[in-house]
Amino acid sequence: MSGSQVQFLRLLFLICLLLLPADLFSQRQRQLPPPDESAFSSKFFEQLHKIFGIFREEDLRRVFQMAKPLRCPDLVASKGQWRTVAFFNEDRTLGEWCRNSLEETKADLSVYIFKGSCKGDRGSIKVTTQFPVGSSMDAYHDGQIPLSQVDVNINAPVSVVFDSRNQTYDFELPYLYLTGRRNSGSIYSLMAPTREDRYAPEVANRWECKAVRSNDVTYQFLICRTAMVARRAALRDQELGFGASAYFILSDGMEAQTSVSLSFGDAGAPPTDNSPGTAPSVTAPARSPSADGETEKSAGGWLIPDARSRIVDLRKGEFRISFNPQTWMGKIGATEILSDQKMSSATSARLREGADYCSWRPGDANLAERLLVSKDDTDVLYYLDAVDKTVEYPAYLVFDMRDHSGTELGTLKCYFRHTRSVSKINFNDWISVVGSHLAIEIRQ
Repeated sequence: MSGSQVQFLRLLFLICLLLLPADLFSQRQRQLPPPDESAFSSKFFEQLHKIFGIFREEDLRRVFQMAKPLRCPDLVASKGQWRTVAFFNEDRTLGEWCRNSLEETKADLSVYIFKGSCKGDRGSIKVTTQFPVGSSMDAYHDGQIPLSQVDVNINAPVSVVFDSRNQTYDFELPYLYLTGRRNSGSIYSLMAPTREDRYAPEVANRWECKAVRSNDVTYQFLICRTAMVARRAALRDQELGFGASAYFILSDGMEAQTSVSLSFGDAGAPPTDNSPGTAPSVTAPARSPSADGETEKSAGGWLIPDARSRIVDLRKGEFRISFNPQTWMGKIGATEILSDQKMSSATSARLREGADYCSWRPGDANLAERLLVSKDDTDVLYYLDAVDKTVEYPAYLVFDMRDHSGTELGTLKCYFRHTRSVSKINFNDWISVVGSHLAIEIRQ
């Protein structure tokens, strides 16, 4: 995929993204029945609009990072049919929208059907996708045919795989349609313009999905980060740039049997199990009040780095580390071990053989508490040192935190046993170790 094509990835997400099947041609079949009235009630749209309002004010990379892993039974529950109910480009100027009614939801014929068997929270899953044909949708909008007669492509299923490092369910919709060119760049769409069009074999659409949960949200929602990727492995690591990723909110419209306990921001703090070795119940970081009493937005000064960017590049600018109060309260004054997105005390930690890990060692136990309560950017100074792998030691990163008097608040040392050069360690690698217990932010 050429540089000019990468430039136009932003344009992709302004189009209604629809996909071809894994076979050479998709099946031409009658669309699935629309959702029934009980699936998307007025209460559903109230909760959707609340989520939409929160997310539009947040850094979506942080929201996605802090979201909860999906449970296999939730994904395939009932008929396993999920529909798009909201959309964000990470660059808001490129697009965002939200469904407002059952009628709007019925008129969108795009459906994601998850099927498979579950063993506990994980399982073997495939997703089948249904999308309308562009010319047929045009005929519907022109009043030539009813919605029930719109032609759809029901695509061959693709595998859905759980990524234990990122705690996401991932899949790739492997074929897209080339719909146009602009300034020597290519524009792709997941919707077939006509029945005769064929897919473009050079690109695919990557999806990574997590759960959206809150104390007062009783319906099931997914947040899925999507991006265009080249089919050729040699081009997979190409930087796509800000605006090349989009976030879809999917829902099956069904109300869960019991309320869940993850909150984002102002939804209220849920109870958590902070026993050693357990992953936390995650809360998106609270906003801190500014000097004039107004809430400071994350995008106004601090940002979550791109997951593919290098940790060592933090030394080029200003950064800070946020400690999750839910899991660090009462523990930040003692040595803690983080590995596989879990946190344990030094005495109870049991590391998987060959696993990467971080060790937190407080300086002054009383002063370390400042890292949980202080949001003043000037309170703490952060330093980073990075050492490549040697015969005796694996590659490691050292984060030192001090106050302005030089007093050491604490040190976080992270070891990456299978990496020779620290320049290869990116934020995804770091998150796979510390999970949601810690977050790095950079000055915008």
